[in-house]
Amino acid sequence: MNLKLLEQLENAVIKAPLNFDFGGVNFKFTAHIKMLTTEQIDELTVTQRAEDKALVKELLVGWEDFVDQGETVAFSQDVLVQLLKYGGIAGRLAAECINAQYRVQEKN
Repeated sequence: MNLKLLEQLENAVIKAPLNFDFGGVNFKFTAHIKMLTTEQIDELTVTQRAEDKALVKELLVGWEDFVDQGETVAFSQDVLVQLLKYGGIAGRLAAECINAQYRVQEKN
């Protein structure tokens, strides 16, 4: 029997709130991260030994509430490329993209 609940996960997006400082600048937004199976995570992280930038480009599919100087920043590959120029930001986003895969939220 195939679980219908699991079929819903095939196109699921994880919403992960981020709030971190880098170089004295605060970055606060909710990341939208593509959900992967364990096998896909292993292939991406172990087999391919993905660099942080490549991993983020693969898994970060959007964001919300990203504000820069009072202006809302829409997600785009161009803006993402700008962020990924800094290794610290790329590393933080890559870690969150992987950590989010293992976080399960408790329902009240």
